[in-house]
Amino acid sequence: MNWSQIESKMKRLWGYIKKLLNVLYKAGYGISYAWFLFPVVFWFSYVKTWQYMNSDPHTTDLYLGINLLAGLLHVIATLFLLHRRRAVQFSISAIMWFISLLPFYVLSICLQSAPTGYAAEHPIPKGLACHTPMAEHADMEKAVNPEDSTTYLQIRKGIQGGIYEYSFFYPQLPEGTIWLQCYEAGKNTPLSAWKIKKKTSQKTKVTDSFSCLVRNKEFIIYEGDWSEYYAARIEVWFKDKKGNKRKLLEKFYTVEGWSR
Repeated sequence: MNWSQIESKMKRLWGYIKKLLNVLYKAGYGISYAWFLFPVVFWFSYVKTWQYMNSDPHTTDLYLGINLLAGLLHVIATLFLLHRRRAVQFSISAIMWFISLLPFYVLSICLQSAPTGYAAEHPIPKGLACHTPMAEHADMEKAVNPEDSTTYLQIRKGIQGGIYEYSFFYPQLPEGTIWLQCYEAGKNTPLSAWKIKKKTSQKTKVTDSFSCLVRNKEFIIYEGDWSEYYAARIEVWFKDKKGNKRKLLEKFYTVEGWSR
């Protein structure tokens, strides 16, 4: 491809961009004529979000999306009012937008602890045997039996629901890295995938006998709500220095999410 062809393609691309910008400009200009509608939609969806926040997560998300869209369009309309030199309308619109900032900030904080309904949507599969995390400060090492591989992974509750600590014991292993991977048991959905891997990773040295490889390492499961339990498959993975990966163990637990 020679320079003239590149130049031709760049000009064509710029032409498309100019057309798009022109469409967006006209849309924004038109939106500014309906600036007074967006505060109405904003406050209507704001009230509806509060109404459903503790009872219906999906409806809450719908009204929250409408709320955010109305707020964004309100900003665009206000800027175009300034562009059109509509001083009075711009001032009223800007004041209304700033008035909405504090209530929206309060709503965003409250939404962080609103129930998600995750456990209700992911019931524990019938017939699945699940372990219960040990109580906070329980001695995980006492529960380990070198003759029983199902005891090699021990998990206990942390300072809040959804926060856990784990210890892992295993026979001989080469040098490498151990980490956890967690999945919802029914639909096999990954749980807090990259965060859990990062938080639970532990480098290990060569071991020639049964020993504790990870001790009291904390991790957080974000999916779900406090005191609403569902089943999670917690897997222990190992990667040696050559990059070879293998699963060492898996175990099912009843867990709850962290209501942040």
